[in-house]
Amino acid sequence: MCKCAVKKEEKSRVMTVKNSWRLRALFRIEEYIRDVGQDSRAKRMGYCGNTIFVKVKKGDPSNVLYEPQLRCKDRVCPVCNSYRASILSRKVEKLGKDMENPHLLTITANTLNRDSLKTAVECFKKSTSLLKKERSWWKRYIRGGVEHIEITYKEETGWHVHSHMLVDLAVDRKVENMRLTENGYFLDPLKKELEHVLSKVGLGTISDIRPVTEGYGKEISKYSMKFGLDIDEARLKEIIVDMKGKRMVSRFGNCYGLKEMEELTPKEEEQYETLGTIKEVVDKCFKETGVDSELVQYALRAVKIGLIEIWSASYKPEPFQGMKNDSS
Repeated sequence: MCKCAVKKEEKSRVMTVKNSWRLRALFRIEEYIRDVGQDSRAKRMGYCGNTIFVKVKKGDPSNVLYEPQLRCKDRVCPVCNSYRASILSRKVEKLGKDMENPHLLTITANTLNRDSLKTAVECFKKSTSLLKKERSWWKRYIRGGVEHIEITYKEETGWHVHSHMLVDLAVDRKVENMRLTENGYFLDPLKKELEHVLSKVGLGTISDIRPVTEGYGKEISKYSMKFGLDIDEARLKEIIVDMKGKRMVSRFGNCYGLKEMEELTPKEEEQYETLGTIKEVVDKCFKETGVDSELVQYALRAVKIGLIEIWSASYKPEPFQGMKNDSS
């Protein structure tokens, strides 16, 4: 047979990349933004998931970021929130190492004003502002820190607003909610004073204070990553309208002058190298000749945080049978 008549056989790809749950969530939210009449905002978000680059810190392969090429920076964008959470986690960890006595502190809103998200957030912020001016407890015990506001919704109780904080505690001991004495466990005096002050400024008395443990950066940043997910259409539209432009992360006390906690500075950007898009990284690490173990970890992390799914090239999807509910 003539060689020129032989069709060159194309090598089959071992893996293929598909959109995962986080990108499908982006498309869902984008549609709801259009429903409330904010088309330009929806268009910006639509660009966000198109191309995501894998960036690794030079000299530290465990420090990896997945950054959209064109970021909408919208508070309800699932892809931007994943990127924000990665940066916030690293900066909170670094902040904690510079503190003399780092603790995690959680405070909650009271049981009032839960029907309207806008009202609930406004009341919570007014009360936390009063708390941070309180001399009998806050000024006495808190040197400074960083705060992340979390918002959840339950049909039975309405909107629930609360703050997760990393604080530098101005005492010479570790503080838990309960303190062990010779006669058993009792409410720590510092926590007891906190409950009194919270009630005084209009916050809920349910709170939590404890020393930091490993992974405290992720503990605070994970609330950025899941914002706006797992909530019904009506409540999500309320978030889209009422939380537009609202700041969820803030600094106070001796941490107030720090740089933006959810973005890299130009100097920090220089410390990272770009390996390519997620798709390019997957193509490089999964080959017919074997697996590149140095790259595969980055692909699997992208799967873990919901940016992609990886399917075998031998996978054959079932014939189309109409729309199905996707619970993944």
